[in-house]
Amino acid sequence: MMRNYAIVLPSFLLLWMSGSDEVSSAKMREATNTHPTPAIGTVALTDAERRMTEATYAKVTGLSRGEVGKRFAASGVLRCPGGASSAQVTGARDVITTVAHAFRDACKPHTSPEKCIFEYYLGAEKRIIPLSAALWMGTCVDAAPRQGSVDWAVARLRFPADVTPYEIYEQPETLVELERVLAVVGYDIEATGKRDKDGPFNKTIQECQIRDVRDWQTFETNCEFEFGASGSALFRQWGRRMTLLGVVFGDYHDEEYCPRGGCEFKSRKWSSLFVTLRGEFKDRLVAAVRQSAAR
Repeated sequence: MMRNYAIVLPSFLLLWMSGSDEVSSAKMREATNTHPTPAIGTVALTDAERRMTEATYAKVTGLSRGEVGKRFAASGVLRCPGGASSAQVTGARDVITTVAHAFRDACKPHTSPEKCIFEYYLGAEKRIIPLSAALWMGTCVDAAPRQGSVDWAVARLRFPADVTPYEIYEQPETLVELERVLAVVGYDIEATGKRDKDGPFNKTIQECQIRDVRDWQTFETNCEFEFGASGSALFRQWGRRMTLLGVVFGDYHDEEYCPRGGCEFKSRKWSSLFVTLRGEFKDRLVAAVRQSAAR
């Protein structure tokens, strides 16, 4: 069975991939456009409701279900031999962004992207696209194999997806403490209780804030994620534009601090971690998009 695992390190949880259901001696935890959009507003939701399905998001924003589905159609599932994670079509219809650990375990030789597929929904219809051989990832070194700043990946689809790709803001990104942002998860199998190996997956959307900006490459947020969230996108508003800010690579879920879940943000105790779309990550993505004929 393909599973998605997270390795619990001292005070740190990384949304990792595993091709087996066996749990090692280390404690394991299953991990987790160009369309005009209204400005992100505050939605009064309880902790349990924070991860909204598309139907819930449509209801609280007053948008139609079809409009919401079309707006977030670029988010989907990346399935590789070792497991599944989230990914999204970004910049061009044949380019996706996700995490490096979707393809490699620490610094081991990576899975060939040609063995992976990208799934997304067009309305109620599930579409499947194989990946090509083209893959770019952050440089991994044995001395720091789980360094979040290199846990990003850009891959090319074998043919274009029938969606509007998420937009890239080509000026330098800045991180603004307490800025409200929007997280879109392509693969949230826990959202409505589904645990099927290859069954329907649930897209979820949540409003949250940038917190604890420790450097320009990584940052924390008060978003909450569950199984399959690795590789999911975080967006910010630039006027009427929704642009990619980064992708989630891990989280802190300290059970002593929060034994039952749904707790308030606390840096390095209860938070999610993102790698920012800057530096080599952004350079590789922009280059792949410029070389694409499917924009």
